[in-house]
Amino acid sequence: MNRMWNARIAAVASAILLSAAVSGPAQAAPVSWSVVNGAASATGTLEYRSVTAGRYADVVGAISVAESDGQCYYLRYYVPADLLGRGFNSARQCGEGVLPVESHTFLSLFGTYGFRFGLCRVAPGAPEEVSFADLGASCVRV
Repeated sequence: MNRMWNARIAAVASAILLSAAVSGPAQAAPVSWSVVNGAASATGTLEYRSVTAGRYADVVGAISVAESDGQCYYLRYYVPADLLGRGFNSARQCGEGVLPVESHTFLSLFGTYGFRFGLCRVAPGAPEEVSFADLGASCVRV
């Protein structure tokens, strides 16, 4: 009897996990975002796209520097649910101009919450935030 009960529980649990993996979290419409840090501003959209075993956080936008302050700017994407955190940085915009930015960060089924990103600034030649560091003091969170 106990073995049969355990088999039923395992079958139900497997069905629930399979259903969650196939359907994934609900997809939301794109959300507009904007942020300012020093002389730079960044704007764009964020959209979550469901796939098997997780979802993607699609961030599309641009960093704009109208008048240079001698600093470099980049977007930092951070996923804290990973073991040590997983960070990615966009290309840098140093000086005046507009830099298109785009990221399609995969968020696993177990790490779909907590994704964050921000506009960071550093001096030319200075290191960026490291991959396991969250958004640092030089970053303004979106």
